[in-house]
Amino acid sequence: MRRLFIIRKDLNLHAGKLAAMVGHCAEGYWLNLFKFFASIGCAKDNEFTTLPVETEDDPDYWMRYRHPLVAAAAKEAHDKGEKYFLFPEEEPRKTVSLALEIPKDIWFEYINDIFTKTICEAKNLNHLMKVVDIAKELGLNEGVDYGFIDDVCKTDLTPEFTDENGVGRCRVGIWFKPLPDEISHKLSKKYQLYKD
Repeated sequence: MRRLFIIRKDLNLHAGKLAAMVGHCAEGYWLNLFKFFASIGCAKDNEFTTLPVETEDDPDYWMRYRHPLVAAAAKEAHDKGEKYFLFPEEEPRKTVSLALEIPKDIWFEYINDIFTKTICEAKNLNHLMKVVDIAKELGLNEGVDYGFIDDVCKTDLTPEFTDENGVGRCRVGIWFKPLPDEISHKLSKKYQLYKD
């Protein structure tokens, strides 16, 4: 099992920029995984506790809170039509707990084994994007199994497109989640190892 990263060679990235882009590739899968589980309610802000405004049996549950600050927060949430509200913990921790699931093969054959990474080069943007067709043929999904590294062009690179937020970007590379070697080899077959 290995991670595969493909970086454009035509951009002539200097060593520091190349290292930063490979770092983004390495983080890409994990950050998408964390954000996905946070988006489905698996993240808890440990600085606050979640309290109900109403319950199945009592739609006016918010009126039961006796501590003046809790009661005021409950009333405010009720007035906004919310079902829950956050209230600071007595001993807050400035952390977030995240519950997530990791596929067993990634757990045993990547995280608890050797985390092999292969960095290949693409001649240009068109060559880079050809791997997307191969990935789709293999049943891989964008944002889950692979993703793009699009630089915001604040230093070395020139924007090649504008994203949905109006920010100029340059597509530098593609990351893949940990994949079985045979899948990685099918993806990287038309790419050479990145050379200086």
